[in-house]
Amino acid sequence: MSTTIRRSASLLAATALATVTALATAPPALADDLDQTSPETLAAIESQVWPEYTVGDVDIDVYAAKMLLTYGEINPGELDPEFDQELHDTLVTYQEAFGLHDDGDLNPDTWENFQESVFGQHQFHRGDRGPVVTMIQRELNAKFDAGLAADGVYGPRTEQAVREAQEFFGIGVDGVFGPVSFHAVISYQDYAR
Repeated sequence: MSTTIRRSASLLAATALATVTALATAPPALADDLDQTSPETLAAIESQVWPEYTVGDVDIDVYAAKMLLTYGEINPGELDPEFDQELHDTLVTYQEAFGLHDDGDLNPDTWENFQESVFGQHQFHRGDRGPVVTMIQRELNAKFDAGLAADGVYGPRTEQAVREAQEFFGIGVDGVFGPVSFHAVISYQDYAR
């Protein structure tokens, strides 16, 4: 398949995702047990700088972005932690569709859009399945040595690992992975690589 056709298909999928997101009636309440999270903790997490990646970088967060694109029915190419040219081209298309800074890098605008369009619409909890759950499991394995099977099933072990990460960050512990947990985990870079 030619690059033009792939980019057109990706643009079409990104536009569809943007439309569905925009037409959602009302976003549900945030998870992450915000009543049990201090305003200072929320402010500290929201002030954390999103990591930035470009072609040639290799990181678990690159894999996370690929899984989030997959969740939006956008093909990012190989599902691995390598930031390659295909991901760059897909991100340009995605960023254009959402009116973001379209440099093709994983930049703060793109992470914030993922946070809102994925985790602002659905908080992930026990019983959920799919690519976002796999992404959560792999992030927790890489950054917290959680030892989870990256099987895409949000079971009791995944819920417990989320609870432990929430406790680590000072987020109200509820085992539900929402926008605050997402920001905290993605922006957390002080782990053994």
